[in-house]
Amino acid sequence: MTDMDRVEELLDRLYGAEDDEETEQLAREVLALDDDNVEGLMLLADVVPYSEEKIGLLERAKGILEADSDDIPSLDTSDPEEQERCSLYMAVLQRLGFAYFSEGRHEDALDLTIGLLDLDVDGLTLARSLYYRILIEMKRDRDVLEATMNDAERSASMLHSKAIALWRLSGPGDDAYMALWEAFRAAPLVPFYILGYFDEPDEEDVDRTEEYNLALFFEDAWSSETGLLNWLAQGTILLGLAASLFPREDTEKMMILADALHIADSVEDAMVRLESRQDWAARTTDERIDAAVALFVQGRYLPRDES
Repeated sequence: MTDMDRVEELLDRLYGAEDDEETEQLAREVLALDDDNVEGLMLLADVVPYSEEKIGLLERAKGILEADSDDIPSLDTSDPEEQERCSLYMAVLQRLGFAYFSEGRHEDALDLTIGLLDLDVDGLTLARSLYYRILIEMKRDRDVLEATMNDAERSASMLHSKAIALWRLSGPGDDAYMALWEAFRAAPLVPFYILGYFDEPDEEDVDRTEEYNLALFFEDAWSSETGLLNWLAQGTILLGLAASLFPREDTEKMMILADALHIADSVEDAMVRLESRQDWAARTTDERIDAAVALFVQGRYLPRDES
């Protein structure tokens, strides 16, 4: 068996590795045989904590892919090998963008992510979510709003970024209020995870795990200012009580918090309106959330800046 045959065998095992320890061992074996193996570098980086070491591995993988051709890889080709190379290139760029962001290298992360967005015309990566999150971290709120106006995809990341940007620019006014409920509608459980009201879901629950991961991604942004976090808490407690999302034993505690956040009257009004509807108790959780958010959008259920 040649070294390259051995590398292919190790890569097959590497993609099926069951834990980080096995992944690291196999990736290092690959790189011992082929120190320029991009997949080995990328998968080793996956199990290295966010650090300059991770960045170094990914920058090396990026450089190797770029050196293989005079052109930047593109999916706009009928050549299967070129398509595979571009997919690998985008996977490396995405990881490197997140690594730059995690290490506080926001300008580097932004430049790289803009390039990835140009490549990823089909939205196969998390580039757009990362783009919005970087802009929020850099407090480029007007750029966030400009980007949202040209974004046909109403993703949860975009909507959370829009709500944060509007609050920071003009406080909890009408535009921010509507943006907040758009964000809730797109991913209702994200704020509950951010605030610690709900526990981490089981990995088998794909939808809830996706919302939990989004919550982790935006937790620092929402927590960056006390007023902003309190505004999110107002909306979360209002929705949680009105749509009966909290365990029954937590209801009294949440009503106390609602009173402290000056929304107790709004909560009681919303609960009366919703619970008086036909078959309210028989509705699913998603149906109750949809009905509650629709009610909030039509009225004034959170304190708003009138200026």
